[in-house]
Amino acid sequence: MSQLFSRVSKNLTSFPTRSLSSRRSNFSTVIPPYLLLGSDVVGDSPCGGKLVDFNLYDPKTLKQVKIENQTLPKQLNESKWIGSSRGCRVSKNPSSFPTRSLSSRRSNFSTVTPPYLLLGSDVVGDSPCGGKLVDFNLYDPKTQKQVKIENQTLPKELNESKWIGSSRGWLASMNKNDSTVHLSNIINPLKKTITLPPLTRDKFEHLVNVSVSSSDCCVVAVKFYGSRVSLCRLGDSEFVERFTDKGEAAPWGDTSYDNNKEGLCKKTHKIMVFRQDEEQGLGPHTDDIGDLCIFLGDNEAFCLSAKDYPGLNPNSVYFGGHGFGFGICDLATRTISYLSGSPPPSGRMFWIPPSSA
Repeated sequence: MSQLFSRVSKNLTSFPTRSLSSRRSNFSTVIPPYLLLGSDVVGDSPCGGKLVDFNLYDPKTLKQVKIENQTLPKQLNESKWIGSSRGCRVSKNPSSFPTRSLSSRRSNFSTVTPPYLLLGSDVVGDSPCGGKLVDFNLYDPKTQKQVKIENQTLPKELNESKWIGSSRGWLASMNKNDSTVHLSNIINPLKKTITLPPLTRDKFEHLVNVSVSSSDCCVVAVKFYGSRVSLCRLGDSEFVERFTDKGEAAPWGDTSYDNNKEGLCKKTHKIMVFRQDEEQGLGPHTDDIGDLCIFLGDNEAFCLSAKDYPGLNPNSVYFGGHGFGFGICDLATRTISYLSGSPPPSGRMFWIPPSSA
């Protein structure tokens, strides 16, 4: 069986990196009136409280919605809601009679997320555990709209860190001070942050991406430009260096440039998909990958079936990268359409595959 992979032409002009927090964006945060139907405790928070999914009804759309993985402080353990006023809910801790906890029985709300493109993040406060409360700014290619996941808790281990790669739903970050690597899942915070040893590298050495061997993250590989790969298993005390035989594949294609208020930005001009045979190696390029969609960015590339995710364009490549903006390439017509008219974010962009809690 042949496998599909693709190459994107990119100019290697360096850009300054951003920390985990980007500048505040203009995303709308006004919410409609909601009817609270119930809540489901889905886990424990690092601070001793609870992670809760709130089940709501939106009278504007006449649909049920869910706000997931919200942190309730430990003071509300063993409490029940007794009232609500001006957006604030009042709880009482009973001492003389049995009650139900804040959690009702698990509902049948769907928790499978679409693929998202991480555009950036805004630090909005401090968490009780010494970490940060962060709003993640995302792009949903199914609806072609920008969305926001608000008030997510990043552990204190990620303070002073920057994102360096993404694979199988895990985002990898590296501490700016001691080069310690951490893996976290911003879509499913029930997965605990994984701490790995410091990553040894020259300050001028450019890191390309991170790959994990499975969703359980047994082996982690960090790829650099050139032939160097650093490997680490969970529990190892250090990364082990390996060097590939073939080195770095030479980029090809053309890149166009646009001037904008933020300065010079790159534009992807052409994307080609090749078939790769395990025995014969690289084969001819193809304009037909069926109903598949390929997601390319500063993440490890992955494929999805458009049939499984209505709204996605089949036989297409969704792309996004540092300084390139983000868009979609229709392989049949060989046309590229950008999905946002605004200047691209100045930091790295990662496609995050669908996840379920």
